[in-house]
Amino acid sequence: MTYFLGVDLGTGSLKIILGNENGSLLGSTSSSFVISSPQAGYSEQNPADWQQAFDQALTDLIVQFPEIVEAPLILGFSGQMHSLVLINQAGNILRPAILWNDGRTTAEVQQLRDTLGDHLLSVEKNIPLEGFTLPKILWVQKHQPEIWKQTWKFMLPKDYLVYYLTGQAFTDPSDAAGTIMFDIEKQCWDEALLKQLNISLEQCPKVQPSTKIIGEMKANLKQRFGLKGSVELVMGGADNACGAFGNLSDPQTQGLISVGTSGVVLTYETGKTQQGLGKYHYFNSVIADQNYKMGVTLAAGYSLEWLKKLLAPEESFPTFTQSAKDSPIGSQGVTFLPYLFGERSPYFDPTLSGALLGLRAHHTRSDIIRSILEGIAFSLRNVYENMGIQSATPIQVFRITGGAVKNPFWLQLFADVFQRKMEVLSFDEGPAYGAMLCAAASKNDSQLLAIWQAANPIKMIYHPNSEQTIEYQKAYVRFKKLSDQLAS
Repeated sequence: MTYFLGVDLGTGSLKIILGNENGSLLGSTSSSFVISSPQAGYSEQNPADWQQAFDQALTDLIVQFPEIVEAPLILGFSGQMHSLVLINQAGNILRPAILWNDGRTTAEVQQLRDTLGDHLLSVEKNIPLEGFTLPKILWVQKHQPEIWKQTWKFMLPKDYLVYYLTGQAFTDPSDAAGTIMFDIEKQCWDEALLKQLNISLEQCPKVQPSTKIIGEMKANLKQRFGLKGSVELVMGGADNACGAFGNLSDPQTQGLISVGTSGVVLTYETGKTQQGLGKYHYFNSVIADQNYKMGVTLAAGYSLEWLKKLLAPEESFPTFTQSAKDSPIGSQGVTFLPYLFGERSPYFDPTLSGALLGLRAHHTRSDIIRSILEGIAFSLRNVYENMGIQSATPIQVFRITGGAVKNPFWLQLFADVFQRKMEVLSFDEGPAYGAMLCAAASKNDSQLLAIWQAANPIKMIYHPNSEQTIEYQKAYVRFKKLSDQLAS
């Protein structure tokens, strides 16, 4: 019996899920780590903490499922996008990883916009943003040149884990695309761009397909974990790319909505033209020759967490959100703009501020809570509408994942706001599930992959209510007008 492991390296924890070749999801383990902020706007982590988290999670998994010790294992990986890891020729970490949510690179972003903006939009298919990897490299070149001089390879977080386990420096197209140094169409590093920015091709990890076995776990690590069977690794992909692979069964008609700390709307590209490039992210997926569009609301679930912390820190989330039902659609005129961290899509403005607008003396706690739930859904619809969807077959259904799946009221709200059917799958394992599917896909067995894709059936469906969609449309128009005014 071959076992498949999906390893997801998130921003706050590492998760491993375990499945077998019969399509059974057996269990999971996780281990957390912390973010360091040495000064305002900085967000860093020590990659050694990721190693320790992996070691702990895998050890716990082996304790739970000792049968995997003797069996063949295939590990697939997903991870936080954009974050920068630098190592020297000896494999030593040269500085803490600069994370995707680090905000120190505004000057470097402006430099790229002024000098290479057209090139980046044409070849990398994206505009430069503080979150991407390239501005972080430019910051290191400028502020820590002695570190850049020692750099043998830069890597993304999941790539560093693979390096730790195999000694090989690889990445995959979906993570490479998020660096904005990768030619999206040719699927290779953009050597003209690299040369102009004094980044050598040798400093870039070799790009490998997301579902190809790239090596085996080092013998000393296998011995440390007590593993006696073969342990093979596939690269997997970026977290959202893996999330889509694990949730969408029909790229032509399905889209993905993910509501975590941030919110994501993702659709696969089904046409030959990219409409509205620059208003969304455009990346390679983990599926060969398949790209996707993605937009981000930075403070989605975080907005609800923020309000709860202010109003009712001791309440559970179900209790806290329950009262939203006592407010009518449109929250009696209260509008929440969820720009607590500035905003990515579609405004790309880190200076934007969140706002509760329209407050009057008669408004209640229920109105405010409902306005938060509505504002997050409105923001994600605004993101979607700016993604230039020009497919001959429009998105008919969204599969939704993350914290929202635990709240039926919010799920119905999403269906009514988007005016689309919302589906919830039985397993909500996030990117780890897609990483595990990448591992299964490495067997090149279409029947096996079909078994796994069928193993996660639809649990609930939420259909839009025609009467409610009319009322939500009025509130959405108000939200869009206020957002556009704030961003102008």
